[in-house]
Amino acid sequence: MDKKEKIKERALLMERFCWYDKIYGIGRELDLPSFKPMEGLLSKAIPIYWNYSKEALEISEVINDGDLLKFVKKYPPEYELGLGGFHGKYYTATEKAEVAIKGSWDEIKKNSKKAFDRWGEKVYGILQAIINKNGESAYFDIIDEIENVLGYSYIPSYILPRLRTLKLVFKTGSNKYPSWTIPPEIIPLLQEELKIYLESDKKTKYVKEKVSEKDGINEVVLHSSHNLDKITEGIVQKRREVNIVFEYNFGINLFKSNELAISDIRKLCDDEDAFNNRIQSLTNLIDEINIKDESTKGSINILEKFLEANLSKHNKSIILNFRNIMALRSNKYPIHSDKPKFMVALNFFGLIYPPDWEDLWEIVLKKYYESLNLLKEAIDMK
Repeated sequence: MDKKEKIKERALLMERFCWYDKIYGIGRELDLPSFKPMEGLLSKAIPIYWNYSKEALEISEVINDGDLLKFVKKYPPEYELGLGGFHGKYYTATEKAEVAIKGSWDEIKKNSKKAFDRWGEKVYGILQAIINKNGESAYFDIIDEIENVLGYSYIPSYILPRLRTLKLVFKTGSNKYPSWTIPPEIIPLLQEELKIYLESDKKTKYVKEKVSEKDGINEVVLHSSHNLDKITEGIVQKRREVNIVFEYNFGINLFKSNELAISDIRKLCDDEDAFNNRIQSLTNLIDEINIKDESTKGSINILEKFLEANLSKHNKSIILNFRNIMALRSNKYPIHSDKPKFMVALNFFGLIYPPDWEDLWEIVLKKYYESLNLLKEAIDMK
């Protein structure tokens, strides 16, 4: 055990627990020189030159674990602990301020591995970017720093919120001026994990192709289409299955054939223009059905009415997914990202604006496939 390392972490834990006045009160209680009261009218005030972190460290140097437990019990936080509690090498605390004299780095290490396995170098870029910004940064500053780290631009709107569930990154600041923060007690561990990832043969590979231009050589990142191919093949197969069971039960194919749209959704989607094209094709596949109902407008409304009448036990997510996919397409092509319906749909898919268009497209395709699968299950149960 590194004694100095533990003292520093103990100070971080005290800072997480206590406001300035409580740290000052603990120092006064311990009769430490730096906490001696000033004379006169300001004798009870916290000195204006007072350094919160420095004084927390001074307290940490003279107390032991028993003292720590006594003080955190005597001076509980006014609210839940921020940053998901505390997950240090030597100390752990829940959001409800329950402290244990044991580390939780093993959990954080497992979570970081999950993140690297899921998102590869993108999560490397996000974590390294925030660490480069001293562990806390505004959203658009993170985007700029990611480009410095990875050498290409990446918008982390999909991954960032998911790192919260892994206890790696937390949204902090105000609603008006939010930022993203890595808890300082896990930064040393993450720095080691980032180094291991960078040097590891398991690192997610990306291929760069040099393209000659008038101004010189640019590097273009070529994204693997393996996942996209797998999803779209599943969609094509599931549409066939739905049509087969639908015709068996109702005498017609549900979906009309549209090979052009199928061909288009197979393509990669790496920017907003590409997304506009892909989402147009996908919504065409939703729109083009063989059910007729002159009293009802809109293919989704027609399908919903049909399901209620004929497959009353169908999963409501079928229509919900279709509606949110449709909302990503403007009434007037191309889409307009400032429209309220678009923003609501974006939140439905777990993203914030501006999204990573590649991630958004993959999520949308998975939701479309989910609806197809649920639709087939509903027909099978008839």
